[in-house]
Amino acid sequence: MKIDRIEWWEVDQFVHQEMINSPEYARTHEQWDLVPKHIIRLHTDDGHYGVGETSRGAARGDLETACRSLLGVDPLTLNLRYIPLCQNSSPIYRGVETAVFDLVGRARSMRVGQLLGGYCRDEVVSSYWAGLQSPEYSPTAAAGAREGGYSCLKIKITHGMDVIDRLQRMLEVAPDLHFIVDAMQRYDSYDEISALAQHCADLNVLCIEDPLPKTRLDSYRRLREETGMPIALHLSSTSAVIKALEADAADLFNCSPGSMVEFVRMVDVAGTADKPCWHGSGVDLGILDLSYIHATAVAEGATIPHDILSTPLHLDDFVVQMPERKGERIAVPTGPGLGGELDMEAVERYQRAQGQWKA
Repeated sequence: MKIDRIEWWEVDQFVHQEMINSPEYARTHEQWDLVPKHIIRLHTDDGHYGVGETSRGAARGDLETACRSLLGVDPLTLNLRYIPLCQNSSPIYRGVETAVFDLVGRARSMRVGQLLGGYCRDEVVSSYWAGLQSPEYSPTAAAGAREGGYSCLKIKITHGMDVIDRLQRMLEVAPDLHFIVDAMQRYDSYDEISALAQHCADLNVLCIEDPLPKTRLDSYRRLREETGMPIALHLSSTSAVIKALEADAADLFNCSPGSMVEFVRMVDVAGTADKPCWHGSGVDLGILDLSYIHATAVAEGATIPHDILSTPLHLDDFVVQMPERKGERIAVPTGPGLGGELDMEAVERYQRAQGQWKA
């Protein structure tokens, strides 16, 4: 068995606008939903295949370099803990790793989670999501979360936003809703974020994520100690988790590495200190979401509602049949590999460019 052909498509993403930034923020902040993404499909000379999706910002030239290094390779001989690529930046590696795991899983009649070490749960819990929004705009997202059966809504905030008014308005619509408040390191003043944290304590806030620049882990520890508000860190490597644990800087972690293998490793390390985790995302298109579902079903400490967003957020995901959702709960796919098929109708509808590389 050898990988002899790799198809690629560059596709647009279209989202439900009420879930992203309200107009005043859309004009001044990143319009991530306008950034195209790449989907790849690996083919072997004996008819097996595997599908992957890159993160946003993956350059096609880098993707080609990485993919060409797999041409002529027997995928069953690859070290899945670290796939050797000529170009392994995080956006690229994540997409190629997903495709390789899908391919090897299909060839061996194994699910991705079995390749990662085995499952500890058969369903995972997801959160609802909203971007930077004014208080007046936010109740629509809260209503969407309530109607969708979600108990947790993750929101983005920034300096100068009336966060308390926003939370209060959403609780009027959905009184039982809980919040992950993501500051994305946008606050510089310790006093300002400390005051905000204390006001959030009575507003169903599970945690504040990345409240200050991550270079200030001493301030993270102080914030935890002085306010009692749980603090989360959004990290992308096991070494970063270890550094945060040594600094006593966080109560829980948003783990967003460029690898399923690294995600499981990060959660296991955090678990040694009884720190729960969730899987972050780049608000992806379906294929990566399948990889997140498998990885979170493997990692024992991945118990916080996850950013698995493609189905509620996008007008169309790129999977023929996404796993069954019952409100916030998502069933882990039971088919081989990722357990989902690429939706070629969606690919053709949103395609910007396509091509292939051959051995």
